[in-house]
Amino acid sequence: MEQKTIQILEQQRQDLVIRVLKKHEEIEATRFFTERILAGISEFFILLDKDFQVIQTNREFLERTGYAPLGEQSLWLHQLFTEETTQKITKVLRRDEFAEMEAQLTTQSGEHLPVKMRGSTHVTQNGRVLHMLICTDCSEFFELMSQMQEGQKQLMHSSRLASLGEMAAGIGHELTQPLNAILLFSRNCLKALDTPGDHSEMLKENLQIIIDRVNKATSIITTMRSFGRKVDEERTPVDVNEVLNKIIKFLEAQLMLSEVELDLRLTPEPCEAMGVEVRLEQVFLNLLQNAIQAMGRVVLPKLTITSKLTDCLNLSTMRKEPYVLVTVQDNGEGIPEDLQKKIFDPFFTTREVGTGMGLGLSIVDRIVRGISGYIEVESEPGKGACFLVYLPRCHRLPKEQEAKP
Repeated sequence: MEQKTIQILEQQRQDLVIRVLKKHEEIEATRFFTERILAGISEFFILLDKDFQVIQTNREFLERTGYAPLGEQSLWLHQLFTEETTQKITKVLRRDEFAEMEAQLTTQSGEHLPVKMRGSTHVTQNGRVLHMLICTDCSEFFELMSQMQEGQKQLMHSSRLASLGEMAAGIGHELTQPLNAILLFSRNCLKALDTPGDHSEMLKENLQIIIDRVNKATSIITTMRSFGRKVDEERTPVDVNEVLNKIIKFLEAQLMLSEVELDLRLTPEPCEAMGVEVRLEQVFLNLLQNAIQAMGRVVLPKLTITSKLTDCLNLSTMRKEPYVLVTVQDNGEGIPEDLQKKIFDPFFTTREVGTGMGLGLSIVDRIVRGISGYIEVESEPGKGACFLVYLPRCHRLPKEQEAKP
């Protein structure tokens, strides 16, 4: 009887050992399979326990962040993110209400990686709480976006320089006048010095004229530098009427050489828009130059520029909002209806090959949309064209309210 009992117990022991070995093999196979899956994930995998200690990661996470394997160090959620972000993550994970969010993940070296995170919370059959985070490294995307923005800035700057080149004749004429005057009155002064008699009044008058002409030439060069320089993109309140007056003064010689009649109707009310002054100068410089060129074959060219305050529907908010409206109208050849939808496309141009890249209106549209404005065109062939630029008005608080903390 005892022998039989021993045999039964021995058989049960062997069966138990076999089951344990099989279970161990299954666990090892599952662990190996899980590690293979995690190794193939290009995103960062982070598994945390209920206390938000990291208990498992994938190889991509370790290689990109520089942290040592978890067997060699302990790692906690608060080491990976700022205190504010950590609190936000723990809050949504505990509620299991995690929505995709963006954050900065801190590496072992202290570098900050921009990531997009998705998360979820799971409870095992044994009641163990596990939190899972999947993070997508966005550093390459943001670097690409930064390069694109820099490219756009370079493109805008090139367009501004091209506009200056197109105005070369007008600028040359504008500078020639004060230079000729300086030369003429300098010679008068030298001649007076060689002539007997008191010529102090004439010398004084001539020297004053020379000073005025030097100031005029300096003003022209300063304006050219303003148009040609690179700018930062910080937005400030900009007086649109001042910008228009500055552009018109700059184009004065070009308007005179092209025999263009100017009809200027600017509202006396303050017209401030939030934007970058040099960028708005570029918008109106392009529009006015295009208008002058469009009237090249017109016998009596006329350019009409207006500004006014108006309330228009903002298509993004579907509410009426205050805008500054600037119109630039010419009596040139006009734009056919089938081309009006294409004129703001990059590299589209109606000029002859070699006389333009077709970037002017594309950049104008991009600048205006960049400050939440928009631009429209109204035209009929043979009756000219009118460009309408809508810029969101800048609201200033009364001084007594600005002074309040």
